[in-house]
Amino acid sequence: MNVLVCAACGRRLSEPLRLLPELSERPEYDGLKNPDGSRHAPSTVRRGTYAVDPEPCGAPYAPHPDPESYEFRSATDSYLLNGEILVSAGPRDTLVVHPEDTLGHLVHNPASAEFGCCGAPGREGPNQVCDGCGAVVATRFSECYGRYETHFLPDAVQVAAV
Repeated sequence: MNVLVCAACGRRLSEPLRLLPELSERPEYDGLKNPDGSRHAPSTVRRGTYAVDPEPCGAPYAPHPDPESYEFRSATDSYLLNGEILVSAGPRDTLVVHPEDTLGHLVHNPASAEFGCCGAPGREGPNQVCDGCGAVVATRFSECYGRYETHFLPDAVQVAAV
């Protein structure tokens, strides 16, 4: 088992986690309320696990080079703005964890003014900081129309055995 720690101060940022061999495909979501009343999509990773996402994640977004061939996957991987398809050009190899495995270890980035009806869309970039030193460490995606997961920036955290 491992925990993720802040590269800047060494503070623990996650519950104990087991590395998955790969990131599974994001589950389908119908937008209906969950049994607990929330509208979050199912998380890509289960509690107590994490995986490396080789694809670009979140901000910044850039125009798609060939919009005619683009196949829409997720509202958080891409979106339409003024008739132009924008796709993620954000960091690769982020560490994906279930958001509930970070409760009590991260706080909202005060520089992020982005809010949705059910949570954070994650379109403006990293919205989570270390609760110890304030270093920017992750993007939480928790809006009802997108994925439900937290992506740690690969250079902002270290993996430590427990």
